[in-house]
Amino acid sequence: MCGVIIPITTVSGVLGKQASLPCDIRPLERDDAVYMVLWFKEEDNEPLYNFDIRGRQVAQARLFSSEKYFGKRAFFRATSHPAQLLVDDLRLADEGVYRCRVDFRNSPTRNVKINFTVVVPPDRPVIYDSRRQVKTNIVEPYSEGSDIQLICEVKGGRPRPNVTWYLDNTVIDESYEVRSDGTTVNHLSYPNIGRQHLDARLMCVASNTNLTPPNNKVVVLDVNLKPVAVHVLFKERHVSAGKRYDIECKSSGSRPEAVISWWKSGKLLKRMNKNFSETGNQSLSVLSFTPVVEDDGKYLTCRAENPLIQDSGIEDKLRLSVHYTPIVTLKMGSSLNPDDIKEGDDIYFDCHIQSNPKPYKLAWYHNGNELHHNVTAGIILSDHSLALQGVSRNMAGEYTCIATNTEGRGASKGEPLRVHCK
Repeated sequence: MCGVIIPITTVSGVLGKQASLPCDIRPLERDDAVYMVLWFKEEDNEPLYNFDIRGRQVAQARLFSSEKYFGKRAFFRATSHPAQLLVDDLRLADEGVYRCRVDFRNSPTRNVKINFTVVVPPDRPVIYDSRRQVKTNIVEPYSEGSDIQLICEVKGGRPRPNVTWYLDNTVIDESYEVRSDGTTVNHLSYPNIGRQHLDARLMCVASNTNLTPPNNKVVVLDVNLKPVAVHVLFKERHVSAGKRYDIECKSSGSRPEAVISWWKSGKLLKRMNKNFSETGNQSLSVLSFTPVVEDDGKYLTCRAENPLIQDSGIEDKLRLSVHYTPIVTLKMGSSLNPDDIKEGDDIYFDCHIQSNPKPYKLAWYHNGNELHHNVTAGIILSDHSLALQGVSRNMAGEYTCIATNTEGRGASKGEPLRVHCK
């Protein structure tokens, strides 16, 4: 064999599985035939496997398999193309360079070399979180907007396995390192988890051969979600002071369900609402609210937030239009001295009205009797003022103004008028 170049083929097999060592035994000439196939390992001159069909049919071939190597684990399949030496239950000791020698009836002997490697699959991956806690099927909830921090560790494997992270069958991290103890590690840092990642599958895959399926470990993502919508549900355009109303607020999108709170002018309203859970990550809150006059123009705010996620709150506001009966105050003109009114003086009263809606009627009364505009009698009604010209002693008494709107009538306290003789 000196000076003859022998072709070499590279073949791999998996530890504990079956492998095949190929050898082309087809003669070059049609009228030629195979006499014998012998297998050798490296420099061992003693054949480890013989396939002898001299003077026989293939099915009656004489077989020999050395106990030093394969023993009963080997079987030669001559009918395949190329022919194959099948070896069961591979062992690490089976690795090496093999030579297949084919003797023909007429043609020169053929030699083929096979560089055979035994692949050792890696162990199944183990997934840890940042606190070195093992994750089984579901990882603890990540908050929307946060980053995933996971570690995948794989022991064993020959050659060293590739350790890859997948997110729903998409590769997201192929970087890994081999520690001094031989463990292959991939640190996953995946930013900005969102709503779309809820129940997504994170899979760590360890592979060092395409001869067998890779080992993998799958965990399912659990994600805390922010609320996406909040709405105050109230159809009334205005409310009446002193009357109780049930005002609803709905929130959706939060996981777990949003906590709903009610606020008025920046102050939390406590023990005034009842919260209910609904399907589809929805929350409902009903506020029992009795407005007062001072609430007119203020805002009721419904706030929905996921307490597990910082700064997740969203709000909807209702501007309060509070209707109430007029609040009426009557005073004598500021330039007059009530204790120094004499017959013949001109005086006036101002009626101050706080009202929503605006009053549609304003009436003036003297000692319980309604006054009417009468210039001749010196009684002048204009806007919110009552003017009395040239008062006489019979004009003394108690004056009242009453304003009326759709909510009712509001009367001022009586304002006395004392008239002194000249």
